[in-house]
Amino acid sequence: MKAEVISIGDELTSGQRLDTNSQYLSQRLGDLGIAVAFHTTVGDTLQDNIDVFRIAAQRADIVVATGGLGPTADDLTREAMSAAFGLPLELRGEALQHIESLFSKRKRAMPDRNRVQAMFPATSEIIENPHGTAPGIDLSITTTTSAGDSHRCRLFALPGVPAEMREMMERTVEPRLIQELGAGAKRWRYHSIKLFGIGESDVEKELPDLIARNREPKVGITVSNATITLRIAARTETEQEFQQLIEPTREEILKTFGLLVFGEGEVDLQHAVDALLVARQVRVGVTEIGAGTWVAPMLSCVQPNHPFGLVEARWFRRLSESADGEGEKGERENGVGIQQHLMQVAEAYREASGLDYYLAVGVYPDLEHVKQESSLPTTDFSIAWARRGSNPKGTTVSLGGHPEVFYARLAKTALNFLRLELLRGPMD
Repeated sequence: MKAEVISIGDELTSGQRLDTNSQYLSQRLGDLGIAVAFHTTVGDTLQDNIDVFRIAAQRADIVVATGGLGPTADDLTREAMSAAFGLPLELRGEALQHIESLFSKRKRAMPDRNRVQAMFPATSEIIENPHGTAPGIDLSITTTTSAGDSHRCRLFALPGVPAEMREMMERTVEPRLIQELGAGAKRWRYHSIKLFGIGESDVEKELPDLIARNREPKVGITVSNATITLRIAARTETEQEFQQLIEPTREEILKTFGLLVFGEGEVDLQHAVDALLVARQVRVGVTEIGAGTWVAPMLSCVQPNHPFGLVEARWFRRLSESADGEGEKGERENGVGIQQHLMQVAEAYREASGLDYYLAVGVYPDLEHVKQESSLPTTDFSIAWARRGSNPKGTTVSLGGHPEVFYARLAKTALNFLRLELLRGPMD
């Protein structure tokens, strides 16, 4: 079965409100094994609503709409459904009685306009709204597709108020989908594999057939804050069946990308580093130089109560004056100079603190300077590392990216360097 979710309201099309209803409904439908193929958002114009309902009924088996069921003149869902399918509106006594009772319980007189909320397209069923005055509409219709074929569609219209919509979806709509349409026998399940240090196009280059749309199981690629996620999806009856089905694909991904994979499931790079620190039972300190601190907060937020992990963090706005007197400018123009400086910082602080590891990173470029760049910013970024029992080491990489993710990319590059060092094994 293929579904479409429709969100109705000028506040959504104008961007004044975030549409969280569509996300919730898509997740609930996916849990029943119903793939959502379309999200449609439409404003409060009658003809636009009519067009949207007609199109959705022709291309989807199930349509769930939210919004437009209130009593005011801009609430047009019932009128749009009536006009779209040639079904006159009828007053339903049981719905009107429920609305009147709600006003009575609240010791308020019911405005005459609220009677419109008891109007339903002919042949439709009521979806009860226990805590609101906007009952939902359940309508089964047969339409003709653009190819001239007969098509059966089930439409559910729910109020836009999230609490009421969710209660009605779970209490009424989902049971009807299961009992009357056979939904839920299989459900969509997902498994995520996280990578860092490779681009989206390079992932596809390494495994060109991985994201083929006719593939089973399906694999999708998403990028968020410089992290690549490969999401394996399949529709199965049980979790065990799902795991068996995806295992060959999972093994192929892990074998192909090796150490580029830092975790599986809903984790990010700091969680992978945190797990290694705890497993190794070692402590680390961090010094960051430049426009802010990024690595330390990422680690601190995942391990506030661990006996091992981040125990020291420092931040300096500028590098100290270099030996040649040129200061920070001289260091910036000489990546090797920054790297050597950071190696000295890392080793000195590790020895002074008695920590097992010490990470020194920088220089973070100025935030405002980066945002004002006409092109995507690029910087030489140095990372240095001191480990008890070993000589300090460092590296300098050239990194770029959109200003909104630039600092996340820099910080995660340092975290990934730390992760790879921790994978070398226990302390010498």
